Amino acid sequence: MKLIEHIPLFKQMEIINRLHFFKDFTLGERQVLLESFGLLYLVNQHQFLFKQFDNDKRLYIVLSGALLVFKHNHLLELGTIEPGEFIGEGAFINNRERSTSARAKTDTIVLAITPEALTRLPNVIREKIKDRIIEGMSLRIAKLSEHIETHG
Repeated sequence: MKLIEHIPLFKQMEIINRLHFFKDFTLGERQVLLESFGLLYLVNQHQFLFKQFDNDKRLYIVLSGALLVFKHNHLLELGTIEPGEFIGEGAFINNRERSTSARAKTDTIVLAITPEALTRLPNVIREKIKDRIIEGMSLRIAKLSEHIETHG
């Protein structure tokens, strides 16, 4: 994973403006998040973003590309995280080690937010991030319930 430092702010804004995750954020809020609290990383194809049991507490929002999520050394594939979706909320919220591994399916750019950065964000932005996490987690629960009902 490599920190990206050369993408101009207007280009970063262009990328996040297209993503559902940021739909309720004003342009000013998006700018504050990018300028002050988020770091962009490039994860090359087949490279790990993180591995199960890592002590990485960051929340990652996929801006481009895709991540494959799995457990137990590729034996149990759990799904794909695509642009506008996030990963890492369990470790981020509960301050625990990673419960899954994530590897880039293609070259992938992620926005990383640390728990410390979240506490320093203006309230309105922090609440919107929390809302997106709750929304995303409830969608995952619904998908899981559907999967359980269909596959027993």
